[in-house]
Amino acid sequence: MAFHQAWFQIEAPTAAGPYATLVATARAEAGAQMSLAWQQPPITTDSGMNLGIPYPRDRSNAARATCIEVLRQHL
Repeated sequence: MAFHQAWFQIEAPTAAGPYATLVATARAEAGAQMSLAWQQPPITTDSGMNLGIPYPRDRSNAARATCIEVLRQHL
């Protein structure tokens, strides 16, 4: 991700900010979800690997949509 951030700063500076926001948002959401997962008891069956309910990614999805829109404008 750092490579792509640097690349955007060079090749598409207008996309660098939205990409950085996407990365930070995804890391924040995933970090909270990983912390929660570590607090759960260990999985002991194959079926326990199924998530059942997906983790919310509303903020990441919105940041991704913004980043894609900026990239489309750049092209």
